[in-house]
Amino acid sequence: MLVFQAILMFAAIPVAAAKGMAAGGVMLVATLIGFNYGAILSLFPSFTKDLWGLKSFGANYGLLFTAWGLGGFVLSRVQQMLTASSGGSYSVAFATAGCLLLLGAVLTLALKSAQNHPA
Repeated sequence: MLVFQAILMFAAIPVAAAKGMAAGGVMLVATLIGFNYGAILSLFPSFTKDLWGLKSFGANYGLLFTAWGLGGFVLSRVQQMLTASSGGSYSVAFATAGCLLLLGAVLTLALKSAQNHPA
């Protein structure tokens, strides 16, 4: 889901940069981003349980969800700064979001791999 969201971020660059943005294209990309955002959130409880078990599920899920919220708070400000510094273009912000999503996917796979092969 993180990789698909990254693809959507990179796909949003030409859509947002088009001079005569077609409303249908913007709506399609925005809708897919929104649906995928919800899908990622729906995976958090099972991801938390699979990684850390049920013993401290409430605390672990709370920490995971707090980190998600903090990221949304901080990165929305980063997006504003990137857009302002690039003359109002969203391209840098979308590319940054896409790269961070890919990094998240790699870290998720590495975390699952490390858990399956303890040192």
